[in-house]
Amino acid sequence: MAEALTDPSLDIFSEQELTCSICLDVFTDPVSTPCGHNFCQACIGGYWASSRVCSCPLCKRQFDERPLLNINRVFALIADKYKHSRYGTPLQKGLPTAAGGHEEQAGTCAYAATNPFAPPDPGALVNCDICTGVKRAAVSSCLVCTAAYCDEHVQPHLTSAFYASHSLLDPQEALRGRTCVEHKHLLEVYCRTCQSCVCGICVLGEHRTHQTVSVQTERLHKQKLLSRSELEIVNRIEGKNLRLMGLKQQLHVVTNYANGEQAEVEQLLSELSESMESIRALLLGRMQTKRDAVVTHGEGLVSRLEAELGQLVERRALMDTQATSQDHIRFLQNFDQTMAPLAAASDPQAEAESKLSLHFNLTDIKSALTDVRERMDEIRTGNTRSRGSLGSKDVTLNPVTAYPFLVLSEDRKQVKRGEKLQFYRNSQQRFDIWSCILAKEGYDTGRHYWEVSVGDGKDWKLGVVSESAQRKGLFDMSPSSGYYALWWSGSQLRALTTPPLTKVKISSKLRKVGVFLSLEEGQVSFYNTKTGSELYTFRGSEFTERMYPLLGTGDKDVPLVLLTVQ
Repeated sequence: MAEALTDPSLDIFSEQELTCSICLDVFTDPVSTPCGHNFCQACIGGYWASSRVCSCPLCKRQFDERPLLNINRVFALIADKYKHSRYGTPLQKGLPTAAGGHEEQAGTCAYAATNPFAPPDPGALVNCDICTGVKRAAVSSCLVCTAAYCDEHVQPHLTSAFYASHSLLDPQEALRGRTCVEHKHLLEVYCRTCQSCVCGICVLGEHRTHQTVSVQTERLHKQKLLSRSELEIVNRIEGKNLRLMGLKQQLHVVTNYANGEQAEVEQLLSELSESMESIRALLLGRMQTKRDAVVTHGEGLVSRLEAELGQLVERRALMDTQATSQDHIRFLQNFDQTMAPLAAASDPQAEAESKLSLHFNLTDIKSALTDVRERMDEIRTGNTRSRGSLGSKDVTLNPVTAYPFLVLSEDRKQVKRGEKLQFYRNSQQRFDIWSCILAKEGYDTGRHYWEVSVGDGKDWKLGVVSESAQRKGLFDMSPSSGYYALWWSGSQLRALTTPPLTKVKISSKLRKVGVFLSLEEGQVSFYNTKTGSELYTFRGSEFTERMYPLLGTGDKDVPLVLLTVQ
């Protein structure tokens, strides 16, 4: 060992000549570039991996592609022996000796002594990356600086505020998962082709032709992607929160509305129940009073008549006895008693009173109760319709929107299909394919009701349409297009829903149709005005713009007539 440390043959090289210009340490696994400069294999690999162009760090000569570099075994032996003789580091395994053989060492490879991130054998120490000459044992490793420090060189990390955000770990702990499995070097390069972290030596071999960058560069790139993705997620979170707040507000409004309506209905039902009980008690009480009076009077008459009848029966029995008696003397003696007058018979007025009569004048009351019962049946079955609460409207037609073949009446209440083209001025609001027309009146709030006489028409449409809905060209009339309407084709009534259309059953021929629009409730309903029954209802819509009554006809004989609802 002493001889190795004083070998005069090593004095022909200075330490500067054996120093890598990248890591500024004695060569480890030196390789030569095509331009003739020498570098550590891991150092030149890491340099090229993090550079946009492949060039020599010293002379800046550029290469079309990364050269395939092999370790200069003789130069590596010289550098290894120099470190062995100067600093006492163990020789690498497999390097040729001066005699041409191979020196086998039980210790770690030379780069294990100079690379703080090369995993040592169990129990071995990691050397300080800053120490020159003899390396001292490292006590901490910094993941940000990618270096190991002894107790002296780690002090700036412990005392300076500049390093406050740097994380220090145990040297051996810092190496786990951060070194190349094959070459035992630090993973300092990211291969974008393979999407994996590699070491500087891997760049000169399997990944030589791949697109590589430093892990710091890739971290910045992916950090930007992460920030962009995070910003997108933040925007989505804000959108979801706004939507959530809106839904909660809508839910609160709906709940309050439902609770208010329910409370109002409960109060009305309670008042109705109390009124019905009061009416029941009043009517039945009056009827009972009249009945009791008649019954009492009748019972008195019955008692009086029964008493008179008893007297008559007794007198007749006495007369029968006298008439059959054989004793002439007793017959004559009792004759005056037998013929004595009875109690006075009932006078004519009493006879008139004896006729019992009871009559309740309930015609109007029964009619009113029948109406109430029918209205309650309508409520129970859901077929209620109160025109007074629907906001009946006097609707007129707007000729600016009329299909060119439609003919309007002077009062703009009637429309039918004409034989020839009418002289209407051109307008963007006018229908050019569908034979339809809109009303002049539009609604953006409230509840509205109007009626249309369809007569014996064979082809008509009724409904509402949004202000911005398409009118030019051929298109499907459906809620998705802003149309909420019914169509009578002469034999079948259909709701213009998203195809296929919905068939609507009717119990009788339609003559008049009522249209009900509730913008707040998002509802459009159609009624048979003759029976008051509901034909069809569009529900669950959200009206965000003005809605206009729609009439359409292909009938040249029977016009559609807008009625004035009283």
